[in-house]
Amino acid sequence: MKINHKSNFHFFLFLFLCIVWVGLFFILPDFLDNPTKGISGIIILIFHWGLICLATFLLIYIAAINKYFFAIFFPVFTLLGSILAFYRYAYKATLTTMLIDATLHNDLRTTLDVISLPLIFFIVGCLLISGLIIWIRIKKISIKHVFLNYAISILLLFSVLSVNERVRTSIMQRFPFSIYDKFVEYQKLQNTISINRINPDPKVSYNNVDSLIVVFVIGESLRADHLSLNGYNRLTNPRLTARKNIFSFPHILSEYTNTNRSLPHILTRADSAHTERAFKETSFVPLFKQCGFTTAWITNQDPADTYVGFMKECDKIMYCHPEKSVYNYNEWLDEDLFPLTKKIMELKSSKKLIILHTIGSHWYYNNHYSKPFEKFKPITTSRIILQCSPQEIINSYDNTVVYTDNFLDRLIKQLENKKAILIYLSDHGETLGEDGTWLHAGDNNASKNPACIIWYSDIYKKAFPNKSEGIKENKNKFIRTDFLYHSILSAGNIPSKTINSKLNIFNK
Repeated sequence: MKINHKSNFHFFLFLFLCIVWVGLFFILPDFLDNPTKGISGIIILIFHWGLICLATFLLIYIAAINKYFFAIFFPVFTLLGSILAFYRYAYKATLTTMLIDATLHNDLRTTLDVISLPLIFFIVGCLLISGLIIWIRIKKISIKHVFLNYAISILLLFSVLSVNERVRTSIMQRFPFSIYDKFVEYQKLQNTISINRINPDPKVSYNNVDSLIVVFVIGESLRADHLSLNGYNRLTNPRLTARKNIFSFPHILSEYTNTNRSLPHILTRADSAHTERAFKETSFVPLFKQCGFTTAWITNQDPADTYVGFMKECDKIMYCHPEKSVYNYNEWLDEDLFPLTKKIMELKSSKKLIILHTIGSHWYYNNHYSKPFEKFKPITTSRIILQCSPQEIINSYDNTVVYTDNFLDRLIKQLENKKAILIYLSDHGETLGEDGTWLHAGDNNASKNPACIIWYSDIYKKAFPNKSEGIKENKNKFIRTDFLYHSILSAGNIPSKTINSKLNIFNK
């Protein structure tokens, strides 16, 4: 079998020029805001970018073997790449399931609002370059041994995606693979929503209050022992400390150390003896609805299939930052939840359940607090853990705690003149160097002690004096996050038979 080396050279030179263009215009935007430190950090970033380029090169290689298929594939590839790249450059936006959902359910006017002349010019320019590339492939490039090239390209792409799960995840989170990954994830979320769950108390339909606001704030990665409310040696809660009717629970144990497993456990009747309830039963939300509450879930995180069904139980779902993902390294703040929260507060309904899912203290910490809350220094300057000193990481983390203190204080200001109660519970804690480990999702005690704070207004206290006394009696007990389902129903004065008095922190 004679191989035409000149033909092969021209084909691979063509592929190389394609990936240089794609790598600089469509892939590079995902890496421009990555914080790194020094030459080693830049080298790691370039290596990471190169890895995505390699996988994309192999994808283009497969598509370009057949010139007619390439003539169909590459314009579509370019159109999607130019749109995503433009919004990544201009608005720091990435493709997420929230963004897909928002796009599919927007009205035409909202969709037109995000279309601009610069976007159109960028897309047209990229499509013209794409047309030139297709012309070169059809008119100037020939390729021999089609079957052999298919075998080599597919085998190499499969090998790159199978090196290990971390490498595969990183590739699938970036263009062009993110398009497939996010739409598959979105479809999975839709299928999850359709799963029938059992309502543990479908008959409850009355509570004897005419007006009440219950706010449940889902925290993120906030550990109890970094609250000055609990005796931490840094003043991380200056605002909440100055408030009355504030109670912090320092001894909460989380069953799980990652959001996807923890939230279903927290939102349902699941406990350590009945973990299956997290996947078979509805949350407390339907019971609030049955008792006349307007319910809303306002989120600052991308939903996951393990808890998106609970979101859909609410009357309203509102996305704060549908364009953000954990691969964004720019400002992503919980205060942006306030305008959406205000809209729900202004609804005519006198009884409301509002669930706020915050980004809180998620890594990369510096993204989740604004400059005025940079109280502890020096802070991290790289997203690469090994490039940061332990003290820099802890300082950045503690700044997120100070920011959360301010966030909760501002939220309370909206509620203090109403009959209202606020329950804050983090999904899990965070490991900050214990046993040489960092972040969460590992089996470490620091990740299993989430922060929990409860506040109620004077009006609420007057209406439910026994509940306020119960809080005082129970705040120092060692309890699991199992308490939330039973306690939030009690907070809303929902007379449900499902409430376990032993897990109700409002019970005297």
